[in-house]
Amino acid sequence: MQVRLSKEQKTRIANSQDVYAIMLAVLMRQNRLHRQKEYFWCMGLNSAHDILYLELVTIGVLNQSIVDPVELFSFAVQKKCKRVILIHNHPSGNLSPSAEDINLTNFLKTGGSYLKIEIIDHLIISETGYLSMAEHKLL
Repeated sequence: MQVRLSKEQKTRIANSQDVYAIMLAVLMRQNRLHRQKEYFWCMGLNSAHDILYLELVTIGVLNQSIVDPVELFSFAVQKKCKRVILIHNHPSGNLSPSAEDINLTNFLKTGGSYLKIEIIDHLIISETGYLSMAEHKLL
């Protein structure tokens, strides 16, 4: 499901803080009860790091979401994106990536390499902060 962004949000991404500001606004659109689920999004960028799309890939439960690589990369292929950023929330507020988060990221990064789509970051977000896997050298 594609997420609609305002004109102000359709901006050039300079860093992970820019991504977090957009994604926090998207997350806060959900009512409090729905924010207790884990969401997984994919943001497609062009070569200048302008946002081409933001897609909600899956909605999970409290602490897990299942990501299908075909669904994740299909929109990037359709839009001819060469770079994507992965984003998911941790409803608990704990921003530490789990072993599953790291394994999934590496799995998707490998799959993306076959399609020549680079995963440039994977952010874990909460209502109070974020963690960039790229900045923490976890990619």
